[in-house]
Amino acid sequence: MSPTSQPADRCAAILTALPAAVIVLDEAGRICDHNPAATRLFGNDLDGRLWREAINDWFAPQPARGPDLQLRDGRLVKLTTCPMGSTPGQLLLMEDVTEQRRIESHLVRQERLVELGRMAATLAHQIRTPLSAALLYVSQLASSALSEEKRQRFAERARESLRALERLIADMLAYARADAMGGEEWVEPAAPLLGAQRTLAGLLEESATHCIVESLPVNQRLRGNAVLLQSAIQNLMVNAVQAMGRGGELQLMLRAGPPGSIDMVVADRGPGVPADLRAQLFEPFVSRRPGGTGLGLAVVRSVTRAHGGEVWYEENPGGGSRFILRLPAHPIEQAAAAVG
Repeated sequence: MSPTSQPADRCAAILTALPAAVIVLDEAGRICDHNPAATRLFGNDLDGRLWREAINDWFAPQPARGPDLQLRDGRLVKLTTCPMGSTPGQLLLMEDVTEQRRIESHLVRQERLVELGRMAATLAHQIRTPLSAALLYVSQLASSALSEEKRQRFAERARESLRALERLIADMLAYARADAMGGEEWVEPAAPLLGAQRTLAGLLEESATHCIVESLPVNQRLRGNAVLLQSAIQNLMVNAVQAMGRGGELQLMLRAGPPGSIDMVVADRGPGVPADLRAQLFEPFVSRRPGGTGLGLAVVRSVTRAHGGEVWYEENPGGGSRFILRLPAHPIEQAAAAVG
């Protein structure tokens, strides 16, 4: 064996031993080479196939949530592409991550159950307070010696306690619903922002809040549940309006994040978040606002993570708060091809 052939033989041995599928495309986009792992993943009919045609045969019409691609048999693969340098063509590396994602999902569910267990005890205490207050005021209404003025006041306080209980249960259901997100669809990124603005138009008008929506052109689409995304934005908007008081300024912004992601931003000119509260900001039942359930931001984080994204808090330049939801996104062409 000549010395010049040794590197080539070594490279071939490495490709053969690789557990990930390697496919080489020529300048025309045809498969000109592959390793045994690619054969195990896609079958024997590889050589000479156009990649764009193979995609239709191998991959499901709609991508899996997050960065993974889904094969028609349900397996998930992680795709990495890179050019061949000065050689025309492209190198594709595909790793079967089905089992890895299953284990990750199982761990997330286990952590979720532990978290829900901790929340159950806290929730019981949270429910007891408004329920006890409502029962106390209702029991007073039966007294014949009660004046009409007190009767009306006690009835109103009972209603307020029951409304607080209703808000708590609604927030808890929203928190749980986000964890079991269903009804995935392609979502125009600006839709949750605009929908939240329309839904809260009355609150904005009543509080004299000036709301600015800045939607930069983004040639990507989100994959998920539009209703839950809008509810997350609404939670942030309500928090901002309550923090600012009357006559504040609220900004909703959509912008491109790092490659493969979109940022939704909700910013206000309020007092901001105290430094000692920031570490627990998204934890359930953490609130310093009178009457707050402490679930609003927990719901926002739960919805964001259910979409494969993340949310965080920043100080708004010039004062106030800024919350950023960074969500994975897909090119418009991919969404159009899946729908079509």
